[in-house]
Amino acid sequence: MAATPHISHPPPNATVVGRHSNFWLFSNRDGFDLTHPDDPSSAPVRPRIKLGTTTDPITIAPDKTAMIIIDMQNFFLSKAMGRERGEGHQAEEALINHGIPAARTAGIQVLWLTWGITEEDLETLPPTIWRIFGFQPANDGEEFEIDEEVFGPAGEVNGMQQKIAGIVEGGTIKRKEKQADGGIGQELGDIKLDDGETVSAGRLLMRDQWNTQLHAPLEAAYLDGLKAKVPDVRFHKARLSGMWDASGEVQKFLKERSIRTLLFNGVNSDQCVLATLQDACNQGWDTILLKDGCGTTSPDFARKTVLYNCRRSWGFTSSCEDLAKSVRDMDFA
Repeated sequence: MAATPHISHPPPNATVVGRHSNFWLFSNRDGFDLTHPDDPSSAPVRPRIKLGTTTDPITIAPDKTAMIIIDMQNFFLSKAMGRERGEGHQAEEALINHGIPAARTAGIQVLWLTWGITEEDLETLPPTIWRIFGFQPANDGEEFEIDEEVFGPAGEVNGMQQKIAGIVEGGTIKRKEKQADGGIGQELGDIKLDDGETVSAGRLLMRDQWNTQLHAPLEAAYLDGLKAKVPDVRFHKARLSGMWDASGEVQKFLKERSIRTLLFNGVNSDQCVLATLQDACNQGWDTILLKDGCGTTSPDFARKTVLYNCRRSWGFTSSCEDLAKSVRDMDFA
């Protein structure tokens, strides 16, 4: 049996959670210390931020932390794409007013992670990704039956309107698979912006298209961030999760900079945000969901499930507002 890695004694009244390569410290007085010192007996890491969560307080080291903002793009948020105001726009405001300024002040790395599929990616996309965004099936005139209780009333899925029959107790419903004019990579056509300008929306979810640009208010924040003391960085993804590949560019970037703690934001909270958060958690990063920086078009039970599990099973749940308050009280001493 392999030897247990040696861990020196933690500070008085603190418990080591984990092993030497990756550990937290915990005390009933201070909650969880996620600052990742070299050793449990090392001097406290500074600067440090004590952040309230929906369970225990946590302490993070800003220079070992990144704020990740997922899929806040025109396709999901722009009125020109038919998106009405919703949770994603509320999340956008929380990020602009609280989350991003707090990260800038604290020196926390801001990382934008967005859909941006390449021609090469198209060759290896799994069928489930094609299905999510629709495809054009042969018209055989048939429908299939499903248990109706799986779905609620008509609503949006991934920002695309999908009509769903209502619930009939104990029965089944008939429906067709969601259809689209070719789905991923297909031209979306021209659209009209608020100022009356007509632009091409480009190819669905492909890199360097108008539909995959950051939504205008956040595009402005990103461009400002390129001039920040810790410049913003943007990565593209071709899966629901932006961290599905353990040897991917995002992971290389984080490891090169010794970043251990991730603050998650974006849309949809129960889909791409959650998928990325879970992969990050399973690969050893600390994961904190900033709930007001996230939004979804899914039914409310989906949002509640994410919040319930993120606060315990996958890490912690806090908010952009709480981060802003905590940064004002950041400990430099």
